[in-house]
Amino acid sequence: MAGTKERRRALHRGAPNNPQQFASFFLKGRLRGFEKDMRICLTGIPSDTRQGLTHAYFPALTTCCGMLEYLAGLYAGRINGLGKREVAAYARYLPQPDYDDDAIRVLFDAFRNAVAHRGIASGVWVDKHPHMEGRRLTWKVLADTTRPALQIVASEGEIRYDSPWPCAYTHRVHIHLGRLWRDIRDSVDCYLAELVASEELQGKFMQCMKQLYPA
Repeated sequence: MAGTKERRRALHRGAPNNPQQFASFFLKGRLRGFEKDMRICLTGIPSDTRQGLTHAYFPALTTCCGMLEYLAGLYAGRINGLGKREVAAYARYLPQPDYDDDAIRVLFDAFRNAVAHRGIASGVWVDKHPHMEGRRLTWKVLADTTRPALQIVASEGEIRYDSPWPCAYTHRVHIHLGRLWRDIRDSVDCYLAELVASEELQGKFMQCMKQLYPA
């Protein structure tokens, strides 16, 4: 059955010599997989520790960060050596000022890196940026679609239950995953609109294809 379905798909996304059409087919196909994964992660199940539903919050956040890096790589023209600088450049296609440089920096330094290596964010992340006066950030991750997707709120307190000692924080980061993944999905339309008109962006996109699918 899988082989039958595969044969029904058009070869080379139906556009072997048309980078604009190929990019559109390629990205729309990738978005279908991204949306499926996010809907699975954010389908609630009964919580064992509290009333109501719970979700796969950090797998969902990992998927969002991965998709952002993927798109940033296509925009930059390479698939390796990517970081928050490239994601900040791609953020021109995301709602602004929701995804300004500070939001992208916190998303990647405080969350993406921690989740990639430990599966969960730190209890409190100390902001080392020289202009942020040592902000101490804790977090709250939600499945809803509230905007902005990432909001840093001044909120002083102490973590007492999960920490071996009282651990102070000065701010709380609210991440709304339902909004985050939709913003990422919608950004692709803006990116494609520019790519269709830009030979430079088409060249960068196809350079990534050569890296992903070497001849």
